[in-house]
Amino acid sequence: MYIAIDIGGTNMRVGLVDTQGDPRILKLESRPVPQDYQVGMAELIDCIAQVSTGAEIEGIGACFPGIIDQDDMVTTANNLPDWAQKPIKQTLRERFQTPVKLIHDVQAAAIGEALYGAARGRSRFVYFIWGTGVGAGDIKKIDDKRYFMFSFENGHHIMEWGGKLCNCGQRGCPEAYLGGDMLREYFGQDMREISDDDPRWDLIVEKAAQTILNTLIFHPVDLFVFSGGVITRRPFLLERVKPIMKQRLELFPLPEMVLAEKGDHSALFGCAGVFQIDLIG
Repeated sequence: MYIAIDIGGTNMRVGLVDTQGDPRILKLESRPVPQDYQVGMAELIDCIAQVSTGAEIEGIGACFPGIIDQDDMVTTANNLPDWAQKPIKQTLRERFQTPVKLIHDVQAAAIGEALYGAARGRSRFVYFIWGTGVGAGDIKKIDDKRYFMFSFENGHHIMEWGGKLCNCGQRGCPEAYLGGDMLREYFGQDMREISDDDPRWDLIVEKAAQTILNTLIFHPVDLFVFSGGVITRRPFLLERVKPIMKQRLELFPLPEMVLAEKGDHSALFGCAGVFQIDLIG
């Protein structure tokens, strides 16, 4: 069994995952993620200890937003700046005396869907996260053991020159229009209070279609798998994007676009699944 950790911009989730047979999450705990690294690490260690009580742990897999280098160091984390350049892997390995792997949150979610979800049996697909942030990964199966994974910040390409200010400091990024925090600002209230037929969704759908189309141009695959708090809570957005994509696409056929089968748990399954494969890239 494995400990799987999903550190997001808002919450940290820690699960005990059994990957044998029909993979399942045996225990799960969620807490707000502190911005302060020292406070957050203490919370994380306590959470792991509680979830792992009585279980034999083979490894700890953890995913984070931002950029992780080849030494498993979180070098950039826009939503959690104080967690960058900290010895996360070393601290967890020394505390729990077990192997630890750190990966990007998109990588984790993509692995979860590749091994256990909507992309099982597919040779290549793009995993697209639309939640607090926007990101994506291109994952290709090389053989039964090896997967090539390239994660990229499609939420931070310049979509509109001189557009809205994004959390990353640039202007005109897709995340400035589509990210969960930005949607609350756009609507002036919690997204859950907005009806599906509110005309203000039209701009969001248009920006989403543009972002997906731009992603497809650089990553021409026949399957997009979507996850993240925004799209999973408002799946009608995906259905409204499809006809716009069909109308505007010229270079490639419309890819299959589906929601992640494991939903909000994709990244947790991926954090455990990373011990079952060799991840390249």
